Amino acid sequence: MWYQDEDVLDTWFSSALWPFSVMGWPEKTKDFEKFFPTSLLVTGHDILFFWVARMILMSEYATKEPPFHQTFIHGLIYGKSYWRTSDDGSVTYVDHKEKVKFDMGDTIPQDVSSRWEKMSKSKGNIIDPLEIIDDYGTDAMRMALASSATHARQIDLDRRKFDEFKNFANKIWNGSRFILQNLEKEPALTKEEFAKGLDFELFTLEDKWILSKVNRTIVNMNKNFEGYHFDRAASEGYDFFWNDFCSNYLEMVKPALFKKAFTPEIRLNKMKLLVIVLGDIIRLLHPIAPFITEEVFSYLQNYFKGAVADEKADDYTKKTLLAFSSLACMKASYPQLLSEKDLMDDIEKDMETVLQVIYAIRNIRAEMQIPLNLKTDIFLFSEKKAANALLAQNLHILPALTKTEKITFCKSKDQLPKGSATLLKSVHLVMTMPEDLMEKEKIRLEKEKGKLLLQKEQLKKKLSVKEFLEKAPDEVVQKMKNNLLDIEKKLKEIEKKCNP
Repeated sequence: MWYQDEDVLDTWFSSALWPFSVMGWPEKTKDFEKFFPTSLLVTGHDILFFWVARMILMSEYATKEPPFHQTFIHGLIYGKSYWRTSDDGSVTYVDHKEKVKFDMGDTIPQDVSSRWEKMSKSKGNIIDPLEIIDDYGTDAMRMALASSATHARQIDLDRRKFDEFKNFANKIWNGSRFILQNLEKEPALTKEEFAKGLDFELFTLEDKWILSKVNRTIVNMNKNFEGYHFDRAASEGYDFFWNDFCSNYLEMVKPALFKKAFTPEIRLNKMKLLVIVLGDIIRLLHPIAPFITEEVFSYLQNYFKGAVADEKADDYTKKTLLAFSSLACMKASYPQLLSEKDLMDDIEKDMETVLQVIYAIRNIRAEMQIPLNLKTDIFLFSEKKAANALLAQNLHILPALTKTEKITFCKSKDQLPKGSATLLKSVHLVMTMPEDLMEKEKIRLEKEKGKLLLQKEQLKKKLSVKEFLEKAPDEVVQKMKNNLLDIEKKLKEIEKKCNP
C-alpha cells in the first residue's frame, strides 16, 4: 500500500464512504470477485486526479485492492462552435440545422466565426450519440470514435468523420455481398469443394500478395489492440479492406470470377481465398464494427453450414471453417498469424512495382482527361531484366485495373513512341493517344504553366522581403521554400512534355 497515514485517509474519505459506514461495505460475493478489480479503466485526462486517483485510494482503503490494473487515458472530444457577433458585441450561436451544414463542409459566411471548443450545450457544439446513430448507424459512430482515440489531449470531431465511416460500412456490405453473390454462380463454390482446401501451386502474384497483406494486417491490428492504439487498429482495418482488398484484389480477380481469364480450377481457388480473407477481415473489424460484421458473418456461416475441413486441407481453410462453426462472430476466435513465412516481403515489393505502373497509367489518363470509355496503348521498357520479367508475367493485372488496349515491351529506350511519358524507378512508361488529345494536352499544359509561373513569382517576392523572413515562423518559411521547389519541378516536367 503506497500511502502511510490511515487516520488522514479516514477523515478524507468520511464524506465519500458515509453510505457504506451506515450500510456496510458489500461482501466479496462471487459476482464481486468476478468484476472487481477490473482489467482496464478508459477515461479522459481531465479527471486523472479528480476521479482516477481517488478511485484508487478509496478502493485500496476499503478493499485492500486496486480497482483496476491499467488505465487508458485519451484526449477530450472537442466540437466546433459557430457564432455571429452583433454590433453591440453580443454573441449568438447558430442553430443546430445551420451547424450541421457547416460541419458537412458548406461555405461558412463571413459574418460567422468558428473554433474548436470543449462541448457545451450553450454553445451548441454537443454531439448527441443517439442522433449520430440515427443518422449514420452505430458501427459508423464506433469506428469514427475508435479512429479518433489518439494520445492527443484534444480530439476535433465533427459529422464528416461519421459520414466517412458510414461510407466505409457501406463498403463492407457491398464488398461482402459481391463475394457472396459470386460464390453461387456456376461453377459454384460448394462447401464440399471449399473443405478440400487451397491449392498453393495455383496461386498467382495477386493471391500471394493478398495473403501476405491480410497476415500483416492481423499482426498489426493485434499489436495495436494490445498496446491500446485503437486509432491505428481502426486505420489498419480500414486501409486493408478498402484499398488492398476491395480497390485492388477484388478488381484483379474479376476476370477470373466472370470467366474471362484463367482456368476453372484457378477460379475456384481464388474464390476460396476470397472467403478466407473476408472471414479474417470481418473478424478483425468485429470489435470496432460489431453489427455489420456479425451480419456478414452469419451469411458466411449459413453458406458453409456443416462443412468440415478435410484432413489434408491447409491451415487457413481449417481455421476459417472452425470460426464459421462458432455460435456467432463475437464467439469466434480472433485471427492470429499462422506462420511467419506467410509475411512475404518480396511478394509485396513485386506487387508494389505493378501497382506503381497502374497508378502511373491512371494519373496520366486523369491529367490528359481521357474519356473513361477510351482504351489506350501502353509501351514499357526497363533496363532491369527482373522488372521486365515481373511485368510480363503479370500482364493480366494491368487491364483489370486500367483501360488499356495493348501492352508492348520495348527492347530499348529508343523504341518507345511519342506520347505522355513517365519514369517509375527503373521502368519507362509511355501512353500513346490520338492527335486531338495531344493538342488538347498542350493547351492544358500551357495554362498550367501560366498558373505555376504566377505562383512562383509571388513566392519569390515574399521570400525576398527581409522583414517577413525575420518575423515569420521557421516552419512557414520552409514550407514556402518547399512549395517553390515543387513548382520549379512541375515547370521542368511541363517543359519536357511541351518540347519533347
